[in-house]
Amino acid sequence: MNCSIILLFVNSAVWVFCARTTVGDWTPQIYNAIKWTEPNQGVQTIEFTTQNGITRVPMAYHGGVDTNASGEITDHNIEKFTRWVHTYLPRDYCGPVVMDYEQPWWKELLAKDISPERLQMILSVYIEGMQVAKNVQPSAQWGYWGLPALRNTSSRWIEQGLSLEPLINQCNALYPDVYNCTPGKDKTELAQKHISKVLEQAAGRIPVYVFASVRYCGPEVDHSEFVPDEIFLRQVNAALKATWVDENGAQHRVRGIILWDAYGFSPEENWEELDRKHKYYFELLHALSEAWGKSMVGKNVETGPLVSSGCKFGLPEPANSDAAIYDKPLGGQNNQIHSDRIREDSIDSHRIPSGRIREDGRE
Repeated sequence: MNCSIILLFVNSAVWVFCARTTVGDWTPQIYNAIKWTEPNQGVQTIEFTTQNGITRVPMAYHGGVDTNASGEITDHNIEKFTRWVHTYLPRDYCGPVVMDYEQPWWKELLAKDISPERLQMILSVYIEGMQVAKNVQPSAQWGYWGLPALRNTSSRWIEQGLSLEPLINQCNALYPDVYNCTPGKDKTELAQKHISKVLEQAAGRIPVYVFASVRYCGPEVDHSEFVPDEIFLRQVNAALKATWVDENGAQHRVRGIILWDAYGFSPEENWEELDRKHKYYFELLHALSEAWGKSMVGKNVETGPLVSSGCKFGLPEPANSDAAIYDKPLGGQNNQIHSDRIREDSIDSHRIPSGRIREDGRE
């Protein structure tokens, strides 16, 4: 594999790397959640991720259990969601799986102010969806994309006595993000603080996976604009530097980084170039993960409970992107999803044959 020389600061040391290094006691996992829209996209990306043991995180778009994002979970929604689960997840799948449920609640969940009563009402719908998902697939690591969000860990929210704790108590994993919604501003310190707070809220009970994106986000941002490599790596590294130390002195960190992007943001004539770009970003993330692994040899790190080591990983990468266009059975809208959300970040802050799993998705 041709690769670039990469310089990164990890644990106060400068790492120059290209080839594989010896992994240590904590090596964060890298996951693929690229949203393909047509068959035969991502050929180079699939080849690289498969060869390097990078697995895929399945995502239930357009509301998760609330399959039409109406704000109400009906029997029809549950039936449709159940078909989605049975279509894409092996019966005993125990890896990460994400529900993307933004509308109609996102604006209120990310507002500076909300009454405790209104928050609890909204959370009750998310909790209902979580309970349905766990009933359908009890072993999976269910959670909602983007929650807790930056707003939900802010001092202003905390001072108002607002908390996502009732929802966190029901989740099997948390999936916050370190997306960059403020071009030209360095928000890495805030990103690290946010993920550290999420780790504290998870309290070692469940794992934390962090979403990263190669594009700038926010409703007023041109989604054809990509985050520069250095800034992208700084954001991801901030998530990997984040820690929470419990009362027994145990150090808690994230279990993995999930790379997300959507082909729907690029015209078809740019798809081949986009595939090369995705492959390159996975090369960077893979190298960063191994550098952290080498730097953490001999250090005890907790990333949440596991039923088995195989539950750290997702589904094997498909041979063709068509096999991982997860929203096809649900129908409806196809391309525009969570990068067009209303984010508080854009207002006043930033916002796998791999040898690890069998073809059926098990270790």
